[in-house]
Amino acid sequence: MSDRDATTVEHETAVKQLLKKAARRRRPSQVFSDVPHGRETDANREFAPHREPNGIVWFFLFLPAFVIAWAICVKMGAV
Repeated sequence: MSDRDATTVEHETAVKQLLKKAARRRRPSQVFSDVPHGRETDANREFAPHREPNGIVWFFLFLPAFVIAWAICVKMGAV
């Protein structure tokens, strides 16, 4: 092997080692989340006890209004 080929191989191995180190540094094997388990991904979060009851109030407040509006539209023949 010539001297030039040997330096090329040395440079390639050095670059490969640096890339491996950079990849390990940027992608840790364990990812620790700042969000406690089950906070954002909880499928039943709408039933949580700390949730405010405003949703049910809005539902029962506007349900009769929509039913009345629907009945008026049916009587007019619009639906």
